[in-house]
Amino acid sequence: MRMKKWMTGFAAVLLGADLFCKYRTEQKADGEKEKELFGGKVLIRKVHNHGFALNVLSGEDRIVKGGSLLAGILLLCYHVKLFFSKKGTWKFAGTSLMLAGALSNLYDRFRRGYVVDYIGFAAADPQIRKITFNIGDFCLMAGAAVLAAAQAARSVTKEIRKEVKKQRKTL
Repeated sequence: MRMKKWMTGFAAVLLGADLFCKYRTEQKADGEKEKELFGGKVLIRKVHNHGFALNVLSGEDRIVKGGSLLAGILLLCYHVKLFFSKKGTWKFAGTSLMLAGALSNLYDRFRRGYVVDYIGFAAADPQIRKITFNIGDFCLMAGAAVLAAAQAARSVTKEIRKEVKKQRKTL
């Protein structure tokens, strides 16, 4: 339970950091030159994303908002279930990260009508260079990775236990 409380606090800090960065980004003038960090490898710029990832379904506000809200509600329900469960600590960690990202982007969608993205990466390919993220996006990706790893570890552990049980019966 202690890790779950810690993870909830950590996710809240990430959510707050993303909302703060979005607020600061929105204060910049449109078309302001992007700022380079870490020797030009990280680019800070202002991008408004009206769709899902990579602006997919841009212009389809009802679908984007409805889909985001539904996914957020389902994620929150699963997260609450995991919070009160004795098991699933790593799944809880993954959903905590995902929830931080989802809530930040949901707030943007419903408050501003778009998601503010501000982190890009230098790349030779201009199509890749123009892809822009926010902290919430990284939380969603990291959370999904933790959740997938937790599920994979659970499946492997289950198979190992089944095999050990089978071996004991043959002895």
